[in-house]
Amino acid sequence: MAAEPSVRSNAFIFYSLATVSFIETSVPEFVSTLNQMYGDDDEMRTWLQDTWLPEEVEHGRLAKDYIARVWPEFDWSQAYEAFLARYKPRCDVQYMRPSLALEALSRCVTETQTAMIYRCLESYMPVEELKQMMHKLSSEEVGHYRYFRKTFDRYNAVEQHGVISRLRTMVARSELVRDEDIAFAFEPLNRFWRTPPPFETMTWDAFLEMSGDVMKQYMPVEAATRMMFKPLETGSWWRDRPVKALMAFMVRRQYPQLGSEA
Repeated sequence: MAAEPSVRSNAFIFYSLATVSFIETSVPEFVSTLNQMYGDDDEMRTWLQDTWLPEEVEHGRLAKDYIARVWPEFDWSQAYEAFLARYKPRCDVQYMRPSLALEALSRCVTETQTAMIYRCLESYMPVEELKQMMHKLSSEEVGHYRYFRKTFDRYNAVEQHGVISRLRTMVARSELVRDEDIAFAFEPLNRFWRTPPPFETMTWDAFLEMSGDVMKQYMPVEAATRMMFKPLETGSWWRDRPVKALMAFMVRRQYPQLGSEA
């Protein structure tokens, strides 16, 4: 199938798909670490191995295969190795949260933000094949979120982390999605081309700015807020107006360009 010219010449689509392909392909590193952490939880380990791992790896494969077809001059394998050399150490158990409940909560944050990013990309993409790909990815990330949230609830019933502890975990993980996961994936994307790319390359700042524009136009803020902050629900505290304002702020903080309109 020939590549649509509007896709091949679109730098933002390339960078978006490449970061998706790198991060999703690296999930086996996290599965290994989570298997260590949840070593006594057969249900969790089975789900990680039989559901989360194959679905996330398939996400990476879909994006990688599309890149190979549309931008064959990009050396995906060499770029991925450069990414993994920097990213893999951050998957070590020492960088995980200090409890099983809080680690599951941090996964909720990641799955929420990933699902929302994919939903925005679905709306942005100019061709049906990419829209369908992003729809599939977003839907499955929502399913992953639900399982991690159930796991958080199960462990927190014993660990009893308060609202402040939960909020700190969510803020910390939210920061890392952009400033570590996506940033590490973006870093090698301009360095591994066999021939000049068919578009004007973007800097990290330019990519963030464009991402902010896309998020501002397409972000389902209410859905993202409900997902991300469901684990914070605690009686009347949850319904306070200042807390709802904080939730909206947290959703926007990844992309300042969203501004007050979100």
